[in-house]
Amino acid sequence: MTDSLTAFAAEKLDQLESRSLRRALVPTDRIDGLWVERGGRRLLSFSCNDYLNLSHHPAVKAAAMAAVERYGAGAGASRLVTGDHPVFGELEARLAALKGKQAACVFGSGYLANAGIIPTVMGPGDLILADELAHACIWSGAQLSGATVLAFRHNDMADLAQKLAARRGAAARCLIATDGVFSMDGDLAPLDAISDLARAHDAWLLVDDAHGLGVLGQGGAGAGSVYPGAHID
Repeated sequence: MTDSLTAFAAEKLDQLESRSLRRALVPTDRIDGLWVERGGRRLLSFSCNDYLNLSHHPAVKAAAMAAVERYGAGAGASRLVTGDHPVFGELEARLAALKGKQAACVFGSGYLANAGIIPTVMGPGDLILADELAHACIWSGAQLSGATVLAFRHNDMADLAQKLAARRGAAARCLIATDGVFSMDGDLAPLDAISDLARAHDAWLLVDDAHGLGVLGQGGAGAGSVYPGAHID
């Protein structure tokens, strides 16, 4: 007798298969940031976010090996439990300097950053407006917050302005969330125009700059530095 969970899983997989949406992991050896080996073939990769090939830079690899030798292969628990490691403090200070900000906070991944930050500042009774093409982690964090969540059309300032005018007054706090660089299309959010709307409606602006940091702006400061007049909270 098949249990209900197994039956459910099989049905869901069949539905994905019927729509050509079922995905499977393919063993792939990353030779460096550009080239991979798959099924005995050497292929040029256009799907990796390692834009600057830093993951294979000799200095980066040497520093990572030296850190493992000195500190081991993990903290063992959160910083609040085991203590704040000086390496994290140094990294955050350098990141804050790069962004021209007072402080920084490092998360385990960009996904965890949005899933952690958004529910910290937003909650029930608040309003979150997110670009319809914003990364899934923004939507995850927004849903976790318990706030009202609305999409505005991609980079459409008229649609964002209309939604702010219609819904901002009923919300205690308002957050506008967008990617800085949209990874699938490569376009930039008009952060200056979004910032102007946010300031006009007493809303906060959150920018996920995963694909801009280190790549755009003076010294790799990111998408925000392309729009120096924008106020990014």
